[in-house]
Amino acid sequence: MAQVNKRILIVDDEKDVGTTLKMILENYGFDIDCFTDPAMAMEKFKANLYDLIILDIKMAEINGFELYDKLKSRDPKIKTLFITALNSVEPYNTRNSKVYPLSGVRHFMKKPVSSEDLLGQVYSMLISQELYEDG
Repeated sequence: MAQVNKRILIVDDEKDVGTTLKMILENYGFDIDCFTDPAMAMEKFKANLYDLIILDIKMAEINGFELYDKLKSRDPKIKTLFITALNSVEPYNTRNSKVYPLSGVRHFMKKPVSSEDLLGQVYSMLISQELYEDG
């Protein structure tokens, strides 16, 4: 596959999910860093290194919205894709109302995520945007 020169950070406390997402995206030329431990992801995160972060919402130590806030404070321009098996993220919204409305650079996908849906979402967030920026 052609290299797309885009770097993505994946944080999902389910190792199988993270590994699957990583394999799918690497097969399409993305450079992936994947963590099951949000604290380790925070430690390794550097501003302007990633083009996209993919965060699971429900994790044991810190939820995806809380991690998003921490990462966003380090890199305000980072694009974020939340993935969740939850039917509703409303319980998380009570502590983090600034996540809503769901517009701009934040997007959500429901687990299980198919390869086609994941790639479509990632490409729409990263690759197609460049066409508009360069034009």
